[in-house]
Amino acid sequence: MLAILALGATTLLWAPVATAQVRVDDNPLIGDRVKKVQGLGAGRSIDEIDEIDVKSILGSVIPSLVVAKVEQLGSGSFEERELATVSLRSMPVADEVLMAVLEKGGLDEEQRNRMLGVLRWRVLHRPRGAVGIRMEPAASGIRGVLVTEVIKDLPAERVLRVGDVILEINRAALATSSDLISKVQRLQPGDQIRMKVLRPVPADTPDAPGIIRLDRDRAFQEVDVEFPLGSYEKLGNDPTSSALGNPETMRRRARVEEIWARWGTDATTVAVALPLVEPENSPDASSRP
Repeated sequence: MLAILALGATTLLWAPVATAQVRVDDNPLIGDRVKKVQGLGAGRSIDEIDEIDVKSILGSVIPSLVVAKVEQLGSGSFEERELATVSLRSMPVADEVLMAVLEKGGLDEEQRNRMLGVLRWRVLHRPRGAVGIRMEPAASGIRGVLVTEVIKDLPAERVLRVGDVILEINRAALATSSDLISKVQRLQPGDQIRMKVLRPVPADTPDAPGIIRLDRDRAFQEVDVEFPLGSYEKLGNDPTSSALGNPETMRRRARVEEIWARWGTDATTVAVALPLVEPENSPDASSRP
């Protein structure tokens, strides 16, 4: 079965890094100090980790801008609550910061339900990268995926050809179309990606470095291509409409279920827990890089 390759979500998810960074001053966009959260890769969101790490979440420092928006979620004005919801969806903070709000507790039912909705939206709608091909399993004797069509105005149009067999993405071997989808859709539009490709050449091509023969009638040249990913949205697919055949959609839905299983319980209090923002005069505030 042909599959559209619309592939993404954050940079170099597989490289192990010791810490993530979360802003702690009043403006999370321009602050100088950071809080290190042990156990998370730098730049990684909580939904890219195998399990929710409550200890790491509780180590997050929640910026005062987030606190203000969380308080606004409990406003008596519907319009104010809606504005705060939209703001939290697009706010450039890591998901674990918002999860820390839920874990610390002290929210009324309106605030908690809206925070759950915000996290659901962020997990399901986080941008996905796209190569822009249709594909199917490679022919017998080759472990990879065969490019059957390149889609106009997406990166594949410039670097891949019909008949190419993609063997690796970022040095990770591929066996199925699902492997390819899963790897690319965890990355974001604009992220650089590298592929190892077998490109068909005439059977009478002279032997040379990089020329591979599978039998008398099939010859290929090994080619490395590197390019920035395009956007999944350009394919016109609704990323939340169906998980069938899309491992990244399934993974994101499973993350949402995990979030609901932990924090989708009845609220017990009506105020935001204190303190959410680290005081400027805390003992170790000046020792952080």
